[in-house]
Parts: sequence; structure tokens; C-alpha cells
Amino acid sequence: MKRPLLIAVFFLALTACSESRIGTGWSRAPDLSVYAAMDAAGEMAREQDVLCSGGNPAVVVDHWRARFGAREDWIAAALAARHGRTVVDAAERPAVGRERCPLVSERKWHRHHGRMLKLLELRLYPADHWSSGR
Repeated sequence: MKRPLLIAVFFLALTACSESRIGTGWSRAPDLSVYAAMDAAGEMAREQDVLCSGGNPAVVVDHWRARFGAREDWIAAALAARHGRTVVDAAERPAVGRERCPLVSERKWHRHHGRMLKLLELRLYPADHWSSGR
């Protein structure tokens, strides 16, 4: 009788340690760290679009600018106003390693980039931006 209870308590403690809680991870990271990681994820996504999917580099960059350009430019301007342009420039284009092409297109780096871009937008946009229906 004691042993099953002990095992149950052990597994409850183990699951409590492994849960991800709100306020951990990227949500607590400094803005410039999130920006650098977002930039690196975008670079990896574009590289995989070209090298793994056979996309034309110019078309990939044009598509990326059309999809994310205005949002990324706004985030860079807001960070430059807060931290200074030289600091933001230093955070851009970190050296990223190459990753092997996945067997199935999983678009992992696209999702990482989008998630971090949204996090920065939520942090940096004025509070009334989201409530005004824009």
C-alpha cells in the first residue's frame, strides 16, 4: 500500500518539474535577445527555403519582405528608440549554423520566427493598439 503511494507522489513531483509555466522561456528574455533569436530563426527559415526547397533566393527574400517586412521594420525602430540603433544593429544577423534539410518540410524556423515576432509586437506596441480594433 505504501509503495504505490510513494510512486504516485514521485510521478506527480516529476511532472510538476517538467511542466512549462507561464513566465519562463522567451516571455522573460530581454527584448534584444528575443530580437536576435527572431532574426536568426528568420535567416534559418530563408536558408532552408532556398537550399532545401529549391527556392529562388531573390523570390524567397521578396516573399519574406512582403510577409514580415513592415512588422520587422516597426520592431527594429521601436527597439532602436528604446536601446539605440548601434545596439540593435549589433543584435541583428547573428552567426547561425546550418541545419540539415528535414525529410519532410516542417517549417520549424518559420514558426519560431513568427512566435518571437508576435512576442515582440505584444511587448512593444502601445497598450491601446490591441484594444482599438486595428
